[in-house]
Amino acid sequence: TFHDATEASGLPGDGDASWSTSCAIADIDGDGHADIYVVNYLSGPDLFTRVCRDAMRVRMCQPFQFPAATDRLYLGRGDGTFRDVTNQSGVDAAGGKGLGVVVADLDEDGRLEVFVANDTRANFLFRGDPARKNEFGLGEVGLTAGVGLSGDGRAEGSMGVAVGDADGDGRVDLFVTNFLDETNTLYTGIGRGRFSDRSRHAGLASSSLKTLGFGTQFLDADLDGDLDLLVTNGHVDDYSDIGRPHRMATQFYRNRGDGRFELLEAAVLGPHFEEKFLGRGLARLDWNRDGRPDVIITALDVPTVLLSNTTAETGSSLVLRLVATGGHRDAIGTRVRVESAGMSRVFELTSGDGYLASNQRVLLLGLGDEVAAVRVEVMWPGRASQVFDELTVDREWTLVEGRDRAISLPRPIE
Repeated sequence: TFHDATEASGLPGDGDASWSTSCAIADIDGDGHADIYVVNYLSGPDLFTRVCRDAMRVRMCQPFQFPAATDRLYLGRGDGTFRDVTNQSGVDAAGGKGLGVVVADLDEDGRLEVFVANDTRANFLFRGDPARKNEFGLGEVGLTAGVGLSGDGRAEGSMGVAVGDADGDGRVDLFVTNFLDETNTLYTGIGRGRFSDRSRHAGLASSSLKTLGFGTQFLDADLDGDLDLLVTNGHVDDYSDIGRPHRMATQFYRNRGDGRFELLEAAVLGPHFEEKFLGRGLARLDWNRDGRPDVIITALDVPTVLLSNTTAETGSSLVLRLVATGGHRDAIGTRVRVESAGMSRVFELTSGDGYLASNQRVLLLGLGDEVAAVRVEVMWPGRASQVFDELTVDREWTLVEGRDRAISLPRPIE
């Protein structure tokens, strides 16, 4: 049995006229309680009633025709209620028209950052403000960190966000989907919380020019140890009468092993990739617990699609469920290093997970040809690291902060 506790919890509910698009739940201020970051898009008294036209017919109104809406940050008190700290926390940055969000430790300092993908405006990256010594506060550093604009210095129509170590160098990378006639953008981590646009180098630029990307996720589809990439596409209005694409195919990029990607042909991927949709949200999960990553995709005017991974030849995998005890139990921002002979990879548990999506709260790790046990180092955010030796591969494990032994979970009976 459930009841609506929105107003009792201190959240605005129906009294908030903002156009909210995405949100993330994580312990952003590091006090052990869950907080909520809400991404807002546009504002205005006629936001949902204005009728826009061009010379031909009624069209969808464009984002430049409305003012931006301010994002909101609600800090949890630990008793199920929240307080709005938007103005005093520093997240009331001007001009954002947000669509996607990710909360993660992007600079490896043990504290969480908030990345917001903005439409036609510079993206936001909120990081702990060092000028505030005795109180919580965030500073917007998107431009100086290299994720505010494209490598060409342009604000783009950004929407979806994927987070992962795409090139295997141990640093987190960000992939952002953009509007038609703009390339999607891969912001590669280059150290100290800074990023560089490597979209063209990674082979992700030209194939995205004629798509309008929404949801996206990194996932290791064949479990070879390298993160592949999935993107769902579709236009926001029908301009097919003037030769613009409307419905679009979902794209799958295979990681070649060096951080460069190749777009695979639809015929080798399955029937879904041969059709066209108005794709929107995309989330990653392992619904049948077989150790292979699956995805769920939402699109306009069609039922939700569950894509079950049936790749026949795969590497070994490791599924980790993380439970924190020294901070908020969801363990968002925890980084995991997996080591064995000839292999060392770093993974991170994130929140928000892009546009209208939230991934399953597990780490599903591809290990390639590794068939033995592995050493796992868990770097709990802002706290001590913990090592679990000899974890058997092709198993699902629960790792609890402060406990010496990992808990093995049985696989479902086939």
